[in-house]
Amino acid sequence: MQLNFFEEHGDLVTDSEGKICAKCDTYLPFSSYTNASGGNYLRSECKKCSGKLYIARKKLKETTPLPISGHNCPICDKGIDKVLRSGPATSNTPWVLDHCHDTGTFRGWLCHKCNRALGGLDDDIDTLKRAIKYLETHLKQVFLV
Repeated sequence: MQLNFFEEHGDLVTDSEGKICAKCDTYLPFSSYTNASGGNYLRSECKKCSGKLYIARKKLKETTPLPISGHNCPICDKGIDKVLRSGPATSNTPWVLDHCHDTGTFRGWLCHKCNRALGGLDDDIDTLKRAIKYLETHLKQVFLV
């Protein structure tokens, strides 16, 4: 329904007064967004959605035990030493509490890089499969396998 509105009023999507929130899919003025931490651009989610996300993460952090000593990222399999060498952590720990954005449930402790990669692909399994196929296709072309 909302998408139809924007298709009919496309000038609102591209104007210089606002944008669509990535979480609630609502067109809002730029004043409804905060700057991204460390960046000179606006966050993709509005202040209201950002607040909800903050509360959900805070509750999860309060109830979820920290990773055990010797923990490896379940995606890249790097331990704390390799994670720290691959770039500075954005907080006081190299581990990020990963959670499902649909259910709000804890999934595991990831390194920042892997957490950003999943988020960048919208946690979408089909997209991840296509990314794997894309990389495999390239390797086959390069090595004529």
